[in-house]
Amino acid sequence: MRWPRLWRRPKHLGIDLGTTAVKAAVYQGRQWLAASVPVPPGGMADTQALVAAVAEAVSRTGWHGRRAVTAVSGERVVVRYLKLPRMTLEELKSGMAYEIENHLPTGARDMVVDWAILDDGREAAGSQMTVILAAAPREQVTSLYQLFHAAGLELVAIDLVPIALCRALAGKAGGSSVIIDIGGRWSNLVLVQEGRPLFSRVVAIGGEELGRPGISGSSRMGEIVQEIRRSLEFYRSQSGITFNPEHLILTGGGAQVNRLADYCSGELGVAVTMGRPWAGPGGPLDPALAVAVGLALREG
Repeated sequence: MRWPRLWRRPKHLGIDLGTTAVKAAVYQGRQWLAASVPVPPGGMADTQALVAAVAEAVSRTGWHGRRAVTAVSGERVVVRYLKLPRMTLEELKSGMAYEIENHLPTGARDMVVDWAILDDGREAAGSQMTVILAAAPREQVTSLYQLFHAAGLELVAIDLVPIALCRALAGKAGGSSVIIDIGGRWSNLVLVQEGRPLFSRVVAIGGEELGRPGISGSSRMGEIVQEIRRSLEFYRSQSGITFNPEHLILTGGGAQVNRLADYCSGELGVAVTMGRPWAGPGGPLDPALAVAVGLALREG
């Protein structure tokens, strides 16, 4: 897994296809260019309108390149974090066929599958290595390539939201932390150790619900805290590792919902920070751009 080297200029436009907005970000001329355009009412189903929204977001950034990176997400995207004996890359390539069949419910049938090594060799020789395995429906991946082509872009890579978040918030996600990227209708929850994802899942709670006045919004805040606790308990039971987060990072378009940060801090007993992605001379960026920035920071 390649983490960002901020002294090298990213060459890609990051495009986050959210449930309520298309966000675009690119680093050019020592500054970030970014834009956000509302998703059409028909969402992904209204292909023509979505193509227009992507093209509009690109136009508003003022960027004139073609190479773009996006991410897949949603309930149909499968992500697994595997602990495997340390081995050579060739040995891992040979063994991944078994891991794919073992960890994906339907194997690789009708799915586009990819994997990457998450650690960077800091673990001692002979120890385990962490590999992230991801699979997305083939029709979802195909539709993304068609969408970007229609918008006049070359889609050079499809990434994962948890990895993009870790890139964008690398300066904040030190030690043990939890990142919650709160979108309009759902959220991505990531457990992070020293800037690397350990576990992630999609939570069916978004900023639209959290921001509702009165009992409804407070109830959903309580539910998202419970989802954090369940995720921590699940990871601890599966890994056998005592993971105690030092802080919670709120990011995404719904991160600044009134009272959310204070509520989470009080319930979980941890410091809560706002996840504004890496910024240059222009100052901190909007938390809503975290995924788009992380995609733009992808190398290769």
